[in-house]
Amino acid sequence: MSPILAPTETSKTHRATAIAYGIVCHTLFVVGVGAMIVAMFFGMSRSFGRVPTSWSAPTNAMLLVQFAFLHSLLLSPFGATILKRLAPAVIGSRMATTTYAILASIQVFLLFALWTPSGVIWWRATGTVLWFMSSLYTAAWLLLLKAIWDAGLALQTGFLGWWAIANDRSPVYPPMPTIGLFRIVRQPIYVAFTLTLWTVPTWTPDQLAVALSLTTYCLVGPLLKEKRFRRRFGQTFTVYENRVPYWLPWPRPLIHRNDLSIYDVSADWWGDKTRWLRTLQNLVPARFSFFDPIVGDWRGEAVLDLGCGGGFMAEALSKRGAKVTGIDPSEGAVAAARRHAEANDLEIDYHVASGESLPFANDVFDIVVCVDVLEHVEDLKRVLFEVRRVLRPNGVFLFDTINRTRMASFLLVTIGENVIRLLPRGTHDPSRFIPPKELARKLEAADFNVGRFVGMGPCGVNRRFDFIFGLLPTMAIQYLGQATRRSSPLSAE
Repeated sequence: MSPILAPTETSKTHRATAIAYGIVCHTLFVVGVGAMIVAMFFGMSRSFGRVPTSWSAPTNAMLLVQFAFLHSLLLSPFGATILKRLAPAVIGSRMATTTYAILASIQVFLLFALWTPSGVIWWRATGTVLWFMSSLYTAAWLLLLKAIWDAGLALQTGFLGWWAIANDRSPVYPPMPTIGLFRIVRQPIYVAFTLTLWTVPTWTPDQLAVALSLTTYCLVGPLLKEKRFRRRFGQTFTVYENRVPYWLPWPRPLIHRNDLSIYDVSADWWGDKTRWLRTLQNLVPARFSFFDPIVGDWRGEAVLDLGCGGGFMAEALSKRGAKVTGIDPSEGAVAAARRHAEANDLEIDYHVASGESLPFANDVFDIVVCVDVLEHVEDLKRVLFEVRRVLRPNGVFLFDTINRTRMASFLLVTIGENVIRLLPRGTHDPSRFIPPKELARKLEAADFNVGRFVGMGPCGVNRRFDFIFGLLPTMAIQYLGQATRRSSPLSAE
């Protein structure tokens, strides 16, 4: 009978196996990609394939078919079963990304190293043209690298699986890719790979056959990938699909202004990969630099965070000692807020609801905090009356919003959304921005005593080149404000 290994010995065996798989995986990855780069640079005119001429065409066709067919098959449920069996049973499922990368690398090597050249060269760049085409070819590969990076380098290269086992944990898969090049098209990896096929400095019948075949695959293959994404990510992928074009950056889908679906798409609120979410976190200190002097001591205060999103303000309030309730219409955002609060042992009561219909009794909160919300609501008047209703007499309403100025529209929409993509396109509708005087009138009509308004905006950048925010002497872009509920009964709404 075989001796039973102790848990420690078993763990060491698994780690050693994982490391061995990792070495094989990355060696084959480098060899396979290297063979592809070199073979296409020379227009598929140089390789190790040397079958007789009468057999070269069907052999090359089989090499193309195995690449496209197996590449997609291995990503199917049936392929997942195969991948699990290519490593020891205990670690097979966790090793799937590594075994997939191993097989994919072998496929690439077979296609580009064993291709049998026709011997015909139609065109070969020389001199300045060679430098120009070589630069385009290099740029296409760099674009492919960027797309792979945006999708998750560890996942795409097989590092994720073996490294997790080597560290005795489960692999942590990245969220659905929506950043970087994935903000422009849904399939940037396939687009970039296609560009490598058509920017080569040497053209032969072989290169044309490879380019046409693999371009067809790059156009059709992602449809199967998106089918898997719909099953796995559901509404999150549907929202993303409606926002971002499939393969080419044009025609762009119509922009729906004040599109709040972004809050459902972004499940990883507390990660650091999404720039606009980092920007929302960076706004928190600036807001408290205005709110803290007004409130003084937050401890024990019943505070409603209206439009809490993923919980950035709510957690900051809770850490100040407030009894916090958070509310937001986005189920995804509230779910993320709950998970993070529980993970950090914070008692925050989260609800899914809108500001126009708050699910609370009258006179229950001492303070209502409402940031990055008023410029998005459907019925501002109704929201203000609801805030007044749930506040106790002399309760404090603290808020920020965006001024309706050309400068605010230009900086936040034209530059922020369309140029530097600090925010997803369509996040804001400039017609919903609110001038301070208009908001003051609406607050007074809702039975508030209006307090001080101050400007807020970018005042520098950090080491990641993200904006940091502070109080500004102008309200031309954003502004913070305060109001107090009057103690007298409201005559009519």
